[in-house]
Order: sequence, then structure tokens, then C-alpha cells
Amino acid sequence: MQFSSAIHDALFKSKFVDKTKFTIMWENQRRGKSGVADEADLMENLLPFWIDNYFTHPSYLKIDNKPVLYVYRPQFLVQDLGGIENVAKAFNLMRAACREKGFDGLHILGEYRGLDPNHLELMKQLGLDYTFAYCWNLPNNPTPEQAIQAQMDNINKTQQLGVLPQVVTVSQAWSGWKDEGSIWKIPPSDFETLLRKAKDFISTLPADELGGKMLLLDNWNEWGEGHYLAPYREYGFGYLDAVRTVFAEDSGPHVDLIPEDIGFGPYDAAYKAHRQQEQQSRNEAAQELK
Repeated sequence: MQFSSAIHDALFKSKFVDKTKFTIMWENQRRGKSGVADEADLMENLLPFWIDNYFTHPSYLKIDNKPVLYVYRPQFLVQDLGGIENVAKAFNLMRAACREKGFDGLHILGEYRGLDPNHLELMKQLGLDYTFAYCWNLPNNPTPEQAIQAQMDNINKTQQLGVLPQVVTVSQAWSGWKDEGSIWKIPPSDFETLLRKAKDFISTLPADELGGKMLLLDNWNEWGEGHYLAPYREYGFGYLDAVRTVFAEDSGPHVDLIPEDIGFGPYDAAYKAHRQQEQQSRNEAAQELK
């Protein structure tokens, strides 16, 4: 719940909450802090909280009356729950618990951004429904054209391996924390090309699979890792316009607004005022000590 205010105090209280769908990704990679202690911890604490606060929320993403749940490090659950078989059992218990609440089950997707068939086979044994990539690892600082081709190669290779169904992800850029490793960016015009290629690909997937119904875009506002679609100074609304062009071509004209256009902003005004007040309080405290 460290960053829960983004959902509970922002999204849930927004007047636009009924105009969007949201889902959660269980970011369980901080061992000992974001996993579970055992099956009881999962089934009696974590899952009931998700069901009561998220899955049953009118705006939570449900496909075929099944909530959609992403798991960031599914392989870590092998240790948390004591074995591969125990993870598969727990996932089935989670699906059953969702059915008891009136759903038709639960879609569980596991993150993997590689092409090792052995790892995909492990994910299959864990009982995951789908694999997805949070982003794609593209080495050697590729050009936009190379980044597009490399991503499509990874997507096609995953499909050719045929181990686990996939939900496709396309990435706009990457720099990593502190700009380490490979650094690359696909401008909006080229990103539109990538979106069209991905759209054509998912049209070939079975219509009854999630992969044939949705595409994941990486990432909305991960400024620290260098991948983001949110409007910003360099390209404005360019990435969103690319998405609109490819997936909502008949949506008609639109107006792009930023907070300042409607009397809110700049976005950091409240933050700066808070910092100024903090500094003033420290100065007053220092004066009193003299």
C-alpha cells in the first residue's frame, strides 16, 4: 500500500473513474516485502483485499467476466509457496475464489521478456494463462528501425515457440535507471509503424484468447526508465496521436488539453508551495534555537 494513493485517493475519487478501465500488476520482486509468506497469506490476506478493493470495482478490467491480473515475477512464487505444484494449486484456488464471488474465473498473466523455452515451460507448469513482456530488452542502442524489427522478431519468436499463449507488448523507448545499458527511442511517427505491425500480428491470434483482444503499450509515464507515452515537451501528444490513428481512426476530431489550458497547473505548483512552506518552517525553527 506504499503508493496506494494513486488508486484509492486519485483514480477512485476522480470524476472520470467510470470512463476508464484499470488493472493491477503484482510487483512481487522485492523478496520478503512484496511476495507472500505461504498459501494462507495469499488466500486469506492478499487475494481477499484485491477482490474487495479492485476486482469488484466497476472500472476494473474484466474480460469474459474474468478479472485480469498481471504477476511481475511469477517464478519467485516457487520459493514463496514451496514448489511449482503449489504455485499451480494456488492459482487454481485463486480462480475458484473469484468464481465464488460471481466471476467466471481469473486471467493470470506472467511477465517474461526473453525467449528461453525452458523458462516459458516453467511458466506453463506454474499454471499461468499467458506470458507478457513488461518491456523488451534490445541491446546495442538500436536505431528506431532496428528497435521495431527486434521487437517484432521477439513477438514472432515467442509465438513460434508455442509454449504459452502471449499478450503482445510494444515498447516506445528505454534508458534504464541512470541511463545504464542500451538506450534507444522510437519517435511517434515510427511508433505508429510499430503499432500497425503489432495490430496486424494480433489479428492472427485466436479470437478467444486475450492475445487476440488486447495489446499492451509500454509505458504510460515511467520517466525514470525512459519509456513513456504521456504528453511531454519533446513530442507533445505525438505518441497518443499515433495510438489514436492506428486504433481509433474513425473517432473524429479532438482537442488536446493540458492542465494549464483549463486553469490547473503548472503541475508542480502545489509541490513547490509545499517545499517553500517546509523551508520557511525550518528557518523559523532555526531562529528559535539561536
